[in-house]
Amino acid sequence: MRYAKENQVNNKNEELQKQIEEGKRKVKKLKEQNLRLKDEVKSLWGMLDELQEADIKNWGHLMKELEKKHVTKQLMTTTKKADC
Repeated sequence: MRYAKENQVNNKNEELQKQIEEGKRKVKKLKEQNLRLKDEVKSLWGMLDELQEADIKNWGHLMKELEKKHVTKQLMTTTKKADC
């Protein structure tokens, strides 16, 4: 009877040790994945910054042109009524 309980405890202990090892492997794998994803996010933010900077350069001249057109239109438009 005593040996049966000891054997049962040993089996349970081995099972728990296997679960612990499996948990450690999963944690290690997730840490590696986390590092890889952090690096990927950093790279993507860098790319986004480059794209934004390029957009500012590419579209900045259009904004200036629109401002000029708007100012010209404002100068050419009058709200005063003329006598006919």
